[in-house]
Amino acid sequence: MALPLWDPLRDLAGTAVRSAGIRATMAIATALLAIVATAFLVSAGFVVLMREVGFPVAAIAFAALFAVLALAMHLFGRAISARQAARTMAARSRAETDIALATVLARSARPLLPLVAFVAAFVLARRS
Repeated sequence: MALPLWDPLRDLAGTAVRSAGIRATMAIATALLAIVATAFLVSAGFVVLMREVGFPVAAIAFAALFAVLALAMHLFGRAISARQAARTMAARSRAETDIALATVLARSARPLLPLVAFVAAFVLARRS
C-alpha cells in the first residue's frame, strides 16, 4: 500500500520538472531570437557603413567593435569566475570551521558521557 504522502510529492516534483523544462525552452528560444535579431542588425549596419565609407573601413570598424565586445565578455566572465571562487572558498571555510567546532565539542563532551549515562540510567530506573 502506497503512502498518501508520496502522491503529492510526486505531483510536486513532476510539476517542478515540467516548469523547469518550459523555462529552459523559453530561455533557449529567446536567446536564438536575440541572436537572429543581432545578426540582422549587424548586417544592416555593415551595409549602411559600407555604402558610406567603403568595404575595407566598414570591415575594420565592425572587427574592432566585435573585438571590444569579446574583450568585455572575457573580462565579465573573469569577474564572475572570481566571485564564484570567492563564494566557494567562503563556503569551504565555513564547512571547515563547523567541522573543527564539532570535533572540539565532541572531544570536550567525551568526559561527560559517563555522567550522562548515569543520569539516564537513574531516570529510567525511577520510571519503572
